[in-house]
Amino acid sequence: MTDDLLPPTPANHPDSIKKLAATLRRLDEAHRRYRVHAAKVVGMAPTDLSALLVVSENPGITPGALAKELVLSTGTVTAVVDRLEASGRVARVAHPGDRRSLHLQLTEQGTQIASALDEAYWYVLSTTGTDETIAGALPQLDGITEALDAVASEAVG
Repeated sequence: MTDDLLPPTPANHPDSIKKLAATLRRLDEAHRRYRVHAAKVVGMAPTDLSALLVVSENPGITPGALAKELVLSTGTVTAVVDRLEASGRVARVAHPGDRRSLHLQLTEQGTQIASALDEAYWYVLSTTGTDETIAGALPQLDGITEALDAVASEAVG
């Protein structure tokens, strides 16, 4: 079953690839734990926080696009947006050209939360190396992100 979903795997993996994969798994888990911690600090569920941050990065995103971005059902995203709207963090706004289409915007409170979380995240990241070492890692991380997204897009598409 997994053979249909994943690209072919070379017979011999360089040791560096195995180490990179293990490091990325640890990074993924550490990031998840950080997101759970940040959500607790601001009094939100982790999924709600993830949605708020996606709206922050994509002002005017539709609920359907938010569902795709978060890899959640539209029903689940409706409940998430309901909670965010009820708490005053996100507003549903009618599209100016099509009143049937709703878009999501952060409220002032949502913007303040997203900004505070960005600042805290940037601080944590700033402790991981010099500007040069961090900048040097970016092309590799971007390449990994693009490769993973390409495989995920093929599986969904």
